[in-house]
Amino acid sequence: MQNIREHEGLLDRVILLFLLALFLLLSPIVQWWASDNSPWYSPYLIWAGLIALTWLLQRKLSRHVL
Repeated sequence: MQNIREHEGLLDRVILLFLLALFLLLSPIVQWWASDNSPWYSPYLIWAGLIALTWLLQRKLSRHVL
């Protein structure tokens, strides 16, 4: 029973990460980090953050699956 609850919690985290990525990449925030006044590396920081979060989540998922 505990294993099912942990799996559902991790699935919720995947969905939240997906929604966070949609929010950062498809919302009006794009105009903020893509403006002329922002540093050139702003989009790369956002992508790096999403990749790091995905990697951490994948590590947790693979640990529970094995």
